[in-house]
Amino acid sequence: MISVPEMVMIGGNSRNSGKTTLACSIIRKLSVNHEVIGLKVTSVKPGEDELHGNHNEDFNGNFTIFEEKNSESHKDTAKMLQAGAAHVYYIRVEENFTKQAIIHFLLSYAKGQLIVCESRSLRSIVNPGLFLIMMRLQVDTKTKDMSEFLGMADKILYFEEGLVEIKQFSDNLKFNNRKFVWNR
Repeated sequence: MISVPEMVMIGGNSRNSGKTTLACSIIRKLSVNHEVIGLKVTSVKPGEDELHGNHNEDFNGNFTIFEEKNSESHKDTAKMLQAGAAHVYYIRVEENFTKQAIIHFLLSYAKGQLIVCESRSLRSIVNPGLFLIMMRLQVDTKTKDMSEFLGMADKILYFEEGLVEIKQFSDNLKFNNRKFVWNR
């Protein structure tokens, strides 16, 4: 397990569960006092390319790291830039190469900044300073099995609670002495 105490990792049980909304709220809060990197990691299974959008990068190897520079688009990565992240990266990785991709990212791109990461699958490899789960109780699509991840979560937030719960959590979040703290 790779320990990354300066990372907030956000997972969810479905698409559109509020992960990016939470990530952007946390970036807005933390970027006032810290340099923050936004990160989105997507594990791509064969045949899923169309689900993960086009980031205009070549996917020639086992993973690709793309730096988002266009804050005007409607992509999740652009929203993280708009929220105040100094840099935002999107890692698109074949599912068996996630560990290799995150190690490369941490050694090549992260230099002690706080990292706000949107990824659920990465939790099997990385022990972040804070692991949050966004749950959507009523979903139109198939939900993901969360049993492996629920016990690892430091906090579970619910989409149905809306922006109030997200804002309250983000407003109380701080990073002091290499630890994330918030009013529980």
